[in-house]
Amino acid sequence: MKVQALFKKAAKAPAAKAPVKAAKKAVSKVTGTKATRGWLGGSGGAQGLDKWYGPDRALFLPGGLLDRNDLPDYLDGTLAGDYGYDPLGLGKDKETVEKYRANELIHGRWAMLAAAGIIIPEGLQANGADIRGGTWFETGAEMLNGGTLNYFAVPWGIVSNPLPLFAVIAVEVGLMGAVEAYRRNGTGPAGYSPGVGKFDASIFDGLDNLYPGGPFDPLGLADDPEVLEELKVKEIKNGRLAMISVLGFSVQSYVTGEGPYANWSKHVADPFGYNLLTVLGAEERTPTL
Repeated sequence: MKVQALFKKAAKAPAAKAPVKAAKKAVSKVTGTKATRGWLGGSGGAQGLDKWYGPDRALFLPGGLLDRNDLPDYLDGTLAGDYGYDPLGLGKDKETVEKYRANELIHGRWAMLAAAGIIIPEGLQANGADIRGGTWFETGAEMLNGGTLNYFAVPWGIVSNPLPLFAVIAVEVGLMGAVEAYRRNGTGPAGYSPGVGKFDASIFDGLDNLYPGGPFDPLGLADDPEVLEELKVKEIKNGRLAMISVLGFSVQSYVTGEGPYANWSKHVADPFGYNLLTVLGAEERTPTL
């Protein structure tokens, strides 16, 4: 008897197989022709998109443990990174899934930036850079001084520019609010972008607010529409990993009182003497009466 019988739900009509997601046509605003450049501007395109999209895509469990007919109808393989995983049934329908996907993608992008912002300053400081507060959970306290904030930290030091903390918060809230409003409304100001040059606000008309391209893709990494579909999968997978990583950094800092770079360095120097088991089993962590 197949193992999948143990996991089978009540019988239901097989879900209609969704066609492989059609890649959007990338059209040059200058020539009006389909862009065919591959990643980094070279020729070529993605290979094996049916591995990530459509009814025969990879799933979160192997075939012996998961029957494709048991997948919810709203997970039909049209979204990048859809492995059929929704054990709690949070998606409910395609509209809800698309809303969650937008939130997941934005959080994943923030988490990728956060992971880099956590590791890089600590690594620079540990290797001799003149940085105060390189460990991420110490940065705020190190930058503050009597209610002012030395805001512009750079890899080779800190520029003395004491600003009132409330002024910095107000500026950041205003800038982030404007950015989010632009993203939500699909608009933006005129500006300049490498690879695009000067542009006016009309360049944002009709762009996808999650994958806008244009000034946000100055290297033309996604000019080929099939490459774009592949990069969407890579982005969401890296974003999910980054969200888990940032959560891990938070737990690790609470347990060890150090940043991830310091923990990594100690583990590399002594893999068997400094690891999860030795940290959790340390004498100072052993409960006593």
